[in-house]
Amino acid sequence: MANLKSERRRQLFITPPTIMGVSGNYLFHASQSPLNNGYEWVLHVYQLRSFRMAPQSRLPYYQHNVPFEIRKVAIDASQELMILAQLFFPPQQQVVPIANSAITVMLHIRNLYICQDHPRAAQPRLSFQTDWWGDFPPGQRLSIQQVRICGSLVAASIRLELETGEGTTELVVFNWCRGGSPVRTLTGDLLSFGFIDESRLIVASHPDDDGSDDSTTWERRSDGLYANEKGKRPPQIAIQEIYKAHDHDFPGSRSYEFAEAWSGVSFVQLCPNHSSNISPLPGTLFDSNTSCRLTAVLLEFQPHATPSGCSRKIIVVFDQSRLPLRGERFDTMRWEDWQHHCMVLNLPDRADAVQLCGRRLTFFENLKDAQDVATAIDVTSRVHVLDLNPRTANFLWSLSRTDPPWRWRDSLTALSTVFVHRGSRYVRTSTVDAINMTWMDTTEDSLVLYDEREGQCHIRILTFGKEVRGNA
Repeated sequence: MANLKSERRRQLFITPPTIMGVSGNYLFHASQSPLNNGYEWVLHVYQLRSFRMAPQSRLPYYQHNVPFEIRKVAIDASQELMILAQLFFPPQQQVVPIANSAITVMLHIRNLYICQDHPRAAQPRLSFQTDWWGDFPPGQRLSIQQVRICGSLVAASIRLELETGEGTTELVVFNWCRGGSPVRTLTGDLLSFGFIDESRLIVASHPDDDGSDDSTTWERRSDGLYANEKGKRPPQIAIQEIYKAHDHDFPGSRSYEFAEAWSGVSFVQLCPNHSSNISPLPGTLFDSNTSCRLTAVLLEFQPHATPSGCSRKIIVVFDQSRLPLRGERFDTMRWEDWQHHCMVLNLPDRADAVQLCGRRLTFFENLKDAQDVATAIDVTSRVHVLDLNPRTANFLWSLSRTDPPWRWRDSLTALSTVFVHRGSRYVRTSTVDAINMTWMDTTEDSLVLYDEREGQCHIRILTFGKEVRGNA
């Protein structure tokens, strides 16, 4: 197994795993390993390099054996916390009542370094019975979409999707320290979320005409679930209180609608900020200003419903701390009342893996069918990095005219340009040459590029900044 332990070896070649990704400042991948009497799952966890930390000759690497299929991984190194998400499908027997056959989400609360039960967790496992049960017919799929940690809270979203793309999502929030039942649940279509703090969530959804977040009616038949889509309003975000207020019987929320012309969206996704909003780890030389963190919402329009002046994919970026508030606890703000707090950017139609970290927006653009790339085999792409900090635009541009904002052992030519939005200047850096890649993840310190092919997965890590060395 390759280890990310030196400046010259910031890449991995592995057998394509079942899951892989990034959480916190850690890269992970997991796959099934056969045993004599069954199987187990092997989880590999690597700490990524950070030039905001003192130089390390060897970065930590952990390997854990797990007796269940891992669907998602979430890591918070400041609490030595790792949460492994599992979907439990009960054995289907005719004598078992339907009510006892619900599919269950299991969250295993582990110590990051030894993968044993976390000492602060009152219960080593948290469980939530979904509204779904039994076997799914072809074309229907149940998956865990997100698992996120914020202090003593952990939230997970579970989505049932039909072959047509319609579906419904359940969001559940636990206090992992206390255990017990969920402290908050939500249901909706095209629902994605992020934590603001330990008392509030920000949720993106596409509600229907009657104001409900669930835009689809469901009917269960003997051969599966069937959906009947209702009319839809513009997509929106909502600030959801996690706990009940003293003067209300249920948690409150405040909604912010997008433009009426944006009703014809086919995809809505909140891009949670991957920059930590907690105190930095010991040894961190400098850290980002958490009060300057941004939030972004990705919207993709149906081909026949793209509004004038918009591309098929747009990203709406805003500082959630500056969203206007009203006196009423429950209200909805129209787009006209808060649009001036937002930056609306057109993205390429083939933009993918749109992610936000601090004030840096990243994505890659698939060029496979573009005229400037003549190949039918490689999945070729171009990486784009937008630094959305107007105060540092001139400084970043002066640096990036000769070097990109990341370090990589091989030549990776990039071009930086300045673009203007509402009078403010920002820097956009894009790779010049096409790169073979199928996905990308972003952390505060790194870009992680994946190139998954038959029989092998190549993972490359590009680290932002330059190494800080003390005087000899």
